[in-house]
Amino acid sequence: MDVKVLIVDDEPSIVNLIRMNLKLEGYDTVCAYSGREAVEAYAAEKPDIVLLDIMLPDMDGYDVLRAIQELDRSAAVIFITANDKRTSKILGLELGADDYITKPFDNKELVLRVKTLWRRIRLTRGAAREEAEAAPPPPPEDPRESQPLAYGILTLDPEARTTLVEGEEVSLTFREFDLLCYLTKNRRRVLKREELLENIWGYSYMGNTRAVDILIQRLRQKLGPAGEYIRTVYGVGYRFEGPGK
Repeated sequence: MDVKVLIVDDEPSIVNLIRMNLKLEGYDTVCAYSGREAVEAYAAEKPDIVLLDIMLPDMDGYDVLRAIQELDRSAAVIFITANDKRTSKILGLELGADDYITKPFDNKELVLRVKTLWRRIRLTRGAAREEAEAAPPPPPEDPRESQPLAYGILTLDPEARTTLVEGEEVSLTFREFDLLCYLTKNRRRVLKREELLENIWGYSYMGNTRAVDILIQRLRQKLGPAGEYIRTVYGVGYRFEGPGK
């Protein structure tokens, strides 16, 4: 599988439990027991996914996430927290985490969340070769779908995964870019939060449609004036209304 996961927690027993379960599924693992170790390990090992505890002895997980994002804005992070308060979860998502799981967690659920996040990353990297080999040959790709797409002051390049606003590049995470692409692909169609959860997160997000609102809010902020293209349909969901084809 050759997927590397960085496990960050100050409790060795939890680290060992997670490491064992991931290794049984074929994942490579790197372990860190403090925030400083986590940042150093990320820089040195360049893991594909980070499992990050919020309560660490030297710095909290939010600060660790910020430090990791300085190294890699597209870092894929799942928060692990003993605090099941809604505000803590929302803060983690607002800062750019892809997911969260609450202690005590079910081992199978943790592995499933890692698998789901990796599947999204792999698909966006164009590395889903196993599925492609097993599946029937796909229809010829429309070359227009791989060309940059322009919507007013917003330009997307799906192949290069780049976003420009008024000619300036905007750094988006994997999930933010996936969400923006899905919105533009379904331009002017009202998308329910549940549909966005299913297609962007790839699994039921435990009924928490607030995750969609947080990601939309973060995306709007990053897009600046182009963020106005994403309209809220109150009580239903969202619609992209950027000018273009």
